Amino acid sequence: MIAEVYPIMRMPRRFGIFDYEFPEEKTILRGTFVRIPFRFGETMGVVARVKEGGGRGIKLKQIASVFEEILPFSDAELSAIEDIAFDVAQSVSTILYASVPKLTKRELKFAQNDSVPLTIPAREAPSITLAASQVGQRAASFVAMPDVRRSCVLLTAYLREHPDEPVMALLPNVRDAKLIASRLGGFSPIVVTGEETPLERARAWRAWRACKTGLLIGTRTAALWTHPALGAIFLLRSGHPNHKQDERNPRFDARAVAEILRIRLHARVIYVDVAPRADDLATLDPIDLLGPRTRPPSAVADMNVERFGAPHPRIGQSALLRIAETLSTRRRVLCAYNLKGVSRRLQCADCSYRFPCLSCGGVFASYGQTIQCHRCGRIEPMPLSCPSCNGSRLAARGYGNRAVAAALQTLFPEATVRCVEKGTDPAGSDQSDILVVTRHYYENIFDPFQPPNVGLVVDLDADLPLYEPTMRAVEHAILNMEEWRGVANACRADFLVQTEVPDLFRSIFSERDRVLSDDLTTRQAYGQPPFRRICMIRFRSSEPHERDHALRAMSDRIREGVPTAMISDGENLRVSIPPEDKNLLFEIFSNADDGYIIDTRPLE
Repeated sequence: MIAEVYPIMRMPRRFGIFDYEFPEEKTILRGTFVRIPFRFGETMGVVARVKEGGGRGIKLKQIASVFEEILPFSDAELSAIEDIAFDVAQSVSTILYASVPKLTKRELKFAQNDSVPLTIPAREAPSITLAASQVGQRAASFVAMPDVRRSCVLLTAYLREHPDEPVMALLPNVRDAKLIASRLGGFSPIVVTGEETPLERARAWRAWRACKTGLLIGTRTAALWTHPALGAIFLLRSGHPNHKQDERNPRFDARAVAEILRIRLHARVIYVDVAPRADDLATLDPIDLLGPRTRPPSAVADMNVERFGAPHPRIGQSALLRIAETLSTRRRVLCAYNLKGVSRRLQCADCSYRFPCLSCGGVFASYGQTIQCHRCGRIEPMPLSCPSCNGSRLAARGYGNRAVAAALQTLFPEATVRCVEKGTDPAGSDQSDILVVTRHYYENIFDPFQPPNVGLVVDLDADLPLYEPTMRAVEHAILNMEEWRGVANACRADFLVQTEVPDLFRSIFSERDRVLSDDLTTRQAYGQPPFRRICMIRFRSSEPHERDHALRAMSDRIREGVPTAMISDGENLRVSIPPEDKNLLFEIFSNADDGYIIDTRPLE
């Protein structure tokens, strides 16, 4: 008998299975873990299929041993891994290497998970319990939750309703995974964050595969830890970019992996975040968009009006009054301002005209000699004068967070003002009256399970994401605003948004899904995801001539094999195809040299 085996190691994408002989008396099936001789040593492998016959006149090596103590992959699990490999243009062996830890005979006991009490206000419990019941009746759904704490309660309610299911919870970063695990110690979760030793990782993997029920909490790596009876996959903070492995192979997206597992293993997929992505609206029915819509008292400040007479361009009259009122009640103020160092906001210094895109209604960003709309891709020469007032004082304008903090200190001399950003010591920030914070505070300091005594959260410039160089600018603006509104909700504070496009944010407050639906319509008109599949290709070489030759060769193969492909040449190839032509393109990728670095789901 012959077994076709995937070695568990990094292999070139064009390498597939290797044949090994084994005696008929051995029970070896598809998915069995085996030890095989390979090159000058031995390695683990997974049997792809078993067949009868000889070795075509070639003497085949024998399978060295079978890992009988390890639960084999089911046919559906191995099919899912093969689908993932095809989807990311990698070999199956490489995906197995990323998912199956190096096994050892040495045993290791798990550290006891200490559990911290998990509570929420009683008025919120019924709506979250209802959402947990509803997701159990759907194959895929999205649940809007204002923060990780409420998401944790949703997961707890689901686990209590489905005690017999293995459940996977995926989070975008280590801190979130640890926060969730600390509140769910009563479920004895298996936690995988990437910080484990190889021994701990192997022990956790074997325990997960052996359990009939249980909870796996992890970062995106855990998405590759399949289970034959997997019941549900919770993608918490599902819109976060860290769910995508973007810097090294295999460049997989945990959200795409979850969808493959849903199809192959019939597991439920539950996306949980402060707001859905536009892609979620494209793939889910309206009835599958769930979650309570209660949020803190919120207001929109129109900076086109409030800028005049304001003490600082980023501190409007409404914010000034609200901050003074909050400080008078002995509660603190949190001002969110995530200026990224380089301003691309083109404005007229005389009348504050902001140069909207005439094609799609988006906003133009400054790029030296040109201006570009990140929503539809329109590029125009840098204007010489303002079309509103004919003034010539045009500039990319922005104000740093430290300058804003200094202005607030001047305006409120009796208050303590602190700027919290990456690289600053957070010690003492819990004693300051006014905090000016960046995304670093939200990702690494704010704890929704123990919220600070904040009475007002102000998003000083909710428009900043609109100037990011991405087609997802509107989506990012919604997610960013809703995350800070979630902070206000956790603190039982008021929420104020400062913006130069007030109609957009008022619409987000009242008709968020319609705004995302309109954004989807714009994407469809300009051939953007999810209506087109985008892939990025570059070639690893220090010689420009060799790189250019390889990219031209790949471009020619794609044009010949996929007539519907749209290719943008340059230092990288950007390939756009209709989703239904994915298999044609990926067959070309599967035979490509490993010098090609292929990202089949680029973030942008």
